[in-house]
Amino acid sequence: MSSRDYFKGKRIAVIGLGPLGEMVADIKFLIRSGALVALYDLRSEDRLKSHLVLLRALGLASHVCGSVPSDDLLDMDMIILSHEYPRDSSFLHLAKEKKVAIEYPETLFFKLAPPITLVGIMGSCGKATVISMLSPMLETVCRDHEGQGFFVVDPEDSSGIIAHLKKIKTGDIVLLRIVEAIMKELYDMRVSPQVAVFTTVPPRGAYRQSPFEILSYQTYNNFVVASDEVVEATHSLSFQPKGKMLRTKHTLIPPDWELNGRGSHDRDNAALALQTARLFKITDEVARPILESWKSLRGRLELVKKVKNVEFYNDTASVSGEATLAGMVSLSENRNVVLIFGGAEAGCDYKYLYRDMPKYARVVITVPGSGTIRERHAMNKIDHVEVYAAPDIEEAARLALEHSRKGDRVLFSPGFEAGGLDCSRKERGERFVRAVRAL
Repeated sequence: MSSRDYFKGKRIAVIGLGPLGEMVADIKFLIRSGALVALYDLRSEDRLKSHLVLLRALGLASHVCGSVPSDDLLDMDMIILSHEYPRDSSFLHLAKEKKVAIEYPETLFFKLAPPITLVGIMGSCGKATVISMLSPMLETVCRDHEGQGFFVVDPEDSSGIIAHLKKIKTGDIVLLRIVEAIMKELYDMRVSPQVAVFTTVPPRGAYRQSPFEILSYQTYNNFVVASDEVVEATHSLSFQPKGKMLRTKHTLIPPDWELNGRGSHDRDNAALALQTARLFKITDEVARPILESWKSLRGRLELVKKVKNVEFYNDTASVSGEATLAGMVSLSENRNVVLIFGGAEAGCDYKYLYRDMPKYARVVITVPGSGTIRERHAMNKIDHVEVYAAPDIEEAARLALEHSRKGDRVLFSPGFEAGGLDCSRKERGERFVRAVRAL
């Protein structure tokens, strides 16, 4: 049975469009497959207006904004959740009692996809960067093997996840960015990537017993590509994957290769991409021009502007302490970082960030959010770091410049979600860019 036949005639509730409308492509695919789709989202109709106009024109059966009525879900054949909504959401209790199928796009994808080669990218930061380096290399494999397809499946991409089912064939290579919330879901499905790439040790909260339990179903001809730090973490937790572990470090990249990234941070990511590419018989002669032509992604240590001999960097994609620390390590020279930090609760542990922050930053400017409120006391106790509060991103940029010295680097690396600023991660990055350009 094809995926289109599977969805035909089914009543499906999609809960959440995603922060940037990432679920729109999947809803379009479901509608075109003959499903009767009802959309629910806790945001107002005004905020979703542009997406709703398109989906109604395509045949969206109904939509409810501002709430998710529990009784509505009882008549559904399936519920598909956006990542913002956990399985223990209160509005799902009645549907669970009635045993209505509840899926995330990834879990549904793996239930319906044919046998594929899965390359999974995991870790608290650097996933998107590694994918941007690795994907053009893996594309060369498929060009050389007629009939084999290559797909990048990213939950934050506008191409959707379920929608890829219409093209994927047996034996294709799928490069998947595995976000923390989905690691437990894949473990429960007994899914492990044949090639598992760890940018960092997965953050606590992404697992129940071991941060590496997602590797439990690898076989002896599978691989784990990771830094020394990650490999040592598996040993300290007495976890031994069946797959072969391949260590990487930035020195894997020959010194004469000219990467555009900043310092060892991007060379570490490039080393992960190169080691993975070599598993697919990609030669260094093919890999080198791809890595040397790579450019930093927007919103990930993106240089915005130099103002009065102070450089401003946009790292809005940072939603964890590990990501913020990695950004500071990359940019800091003699504690010359002025950090703009804070936002909505992200469920992370920041004690290691606070411990190491004085090595790299001299000043911290906080922006509002529930996470900032919770961490305020801990932030104020950081030794040798000045902490100032700003009411919004615009004032934070101004205060950062005011407290900077010649040669400093202002890093907007929030380390939290964007809800406290009433915007998405992308939108808060755009606000920061506009604020810097107005200085």
